[in-house]
Amino acid sequence: MGNLDGQVAFITGAGSGIGRGTAERLAREGANICIADIDMDGGEHTASTVREFGREALVVPCNVASIEQVQEAIAKCVSGLGRLDVAVANAGIGRGGTVLEMSLKDWQDQVDINLTGVFLTVQAAAREMVRLGNGGRIICMASLAAEVTGAMSWSYSATKAGVRMMVRGWAQELGQYGITVNAIGPGVIDTPLAHGLAGDEGGPIRTALERRTPAGRAGRPADIAGLIAFLSGPDAAFMTGSYLIMDGGLRDARSPELNPQLEEERMRHMAAAVERRQKLQPLIDAR
Repeated sequence: MGNLDGQVAFITGAGSGIGRGTAERLAREGANICIADIDMDGGEHTASTVREFGREALVVPCNVASIEQVQEAIAKCVSGLGRLDVAVANAGIGRGGTVLEMSLKDWQDQVDINLTGVFLTVQAAAREMVRLGNGGRIICMASLAAEVTGAMSWSYSATKAGVRMMVRGWAQELGQYGITVNAIGPGVIDTPLAHGLAGDEGGPIRTALERRTPAGRAGRPADIAGLIAFLSGPDAAFMTGSYLIMDGGLRDARSPELNPQLEEERMRHMAAAVERRQKLQPLIDAR
């Protein structure tokens, strides 16, 4: 018996990373899962794991920057799984760049997905929760970057800081319907999106990160998934409008020393990230 037996969770970006880890954890807690993503192959992979826990899994295509796709995905979730109790607005992208060089497209993609996409997901989910009349839990993915930033990362930080503020306002509006809304601020989590920051296991980037982080390691999707499971369950009934950082203490760590080997390794990971981005960009643009 889990805390979420018989409930339904809708998760964006559940085809990989934190979204996949969350789908698996909530399924273990008893929930049936609607997996919303632009990556259908990744979504089906997540669904197969969810089904191994004996839960139902529904995979729906969803570009969160499209109001039509978000609304259709929520509708399919409810019609296919029968209800909606938990919504996790997790989908996001990162585009580094200086203010002198960043293109309007890179800026707009981040705003459309990280900020507008969260708004559209929460709006559609909240409307359905209000209609169903059973309350609900909404969890939005912000970032440690909502609190700290720097050169090259300011645009990503701006979108995540926006999520943090929206959640505070939504909690005020939706409490009357029995809906809680909270945000999570992950630090460096070993996911495809953040692999350039987390590095390879045993590699120079990972070693330097582990030395800097009081917890002594990079974060894992399961770490964030555990916090989402708490926010989705009965013990978090009185928590709303909160922004919870989970970063292993990294926010207070000293800055890393310059290291040519690390910079070379980062460039290699950046190239891999560009390759992944080129694969997904046509799906991002298909709105």
